[in-house]
Amino acid sequence: MPSFWFVEIELPFPALAPFEDLLGVEAEDGVALSSYEVAPMPDPDMAQWRLQVLFDTPPDEAAWRQRLAAIAAGMNLPAAPIYAGKLPDQDWVRHTNRLNAPVRAGRFFLYGAHDAGSAPPGCLSLLLDAGLAFGTGRAPSTFGCLEAIDRICRRQPPRHVLDLGTGSGVLAMAAARATSRARIWAADIDPVAVQVARDNTRLNGLGARIHCLVASNPLDKRLPGPFDLVVANILAGPLCAMAHGLAAQVAPGGHLVLSGLLAKEERRVAAHYRAQGLSFSARLPREGWHTLIFKR
Repeated sequence: MPSFWFVEIELPFPALAPFEDLLGVEAEDGVALSSYEVAPMPDPDMAQWRLQVLFDTPPDEAAWRQRLAAIAAGMNLPAAPIYAGKLPDQDWVRHTNRLNAPVRAGRFFLYGAHDAGSAPPGCLSLLLDAGLAFGTGRAPSTFGCLEAIDRICRRQPPRHVLDLGTGSGVLAMAAARATSRARIWAADIDPVAVQVARDNTRLNGLGARIHCLVASNPLDKRLPGPFDLVVANILAGPLCAMAHGLAAQVAPGGHLVLSGLLAKEERRVAAHYRAQGLSFSARLPREGWHTLIFKR
């Protein structure tokens, strides 16, 4: 079984990409360069991340510490924590697959290619590759949206759906799986995310029913609202800022699902949408995050 060693540095999220660029070819003697979040925050720019260089032979730890510290100093970062060590020996393929285990949310069953054929009978299955976009179903906010979509589609199946901030496209695809005739628009500000969403919709045979496009404004003229169901899994700040536009896209009798907000942010977000004439319908809490359902 192969062994691996690592050297990593803790950074604020805005410094991550510039640091990777400056590290550049210096990481070529490692076998992998990756990053992961260690201290999530409601404001992504305040989150702490670790940039990790992975090796298949023991690195010169002192030299790498000096190298990382020099780059951090050159970026005027405060004394950035640096860690080094040997990863525990284990079957990393099996470990990765376990971390990416299928997700069951309501009737939805989200799985990766390595779990093909494992969907329980009677569920609505989605093959998902998040790639470079947000949305695997494991995040509490995404999980809450999946449960909300399942609940709404059981009671009042929508025929016209908008998923704003679609990321991987998982919520748009869930709405398509839960309804037989709905036409769905999946929009995101990030072109990379939109391409990931397109790839996932095709992978699941839903490309003909889901229109993916780059858009950040809920009132974008290319979005043919109003919609029976609008879903926005973003963050509290943008949700408040877009309250007028999102509410305007909800058809009479339609539903709005909001997520990406902490429990303590619920009152502020809900107040913005009540002011737009929407009625609060339900709250789905999970791990300190709330998903809210409104109805017009």
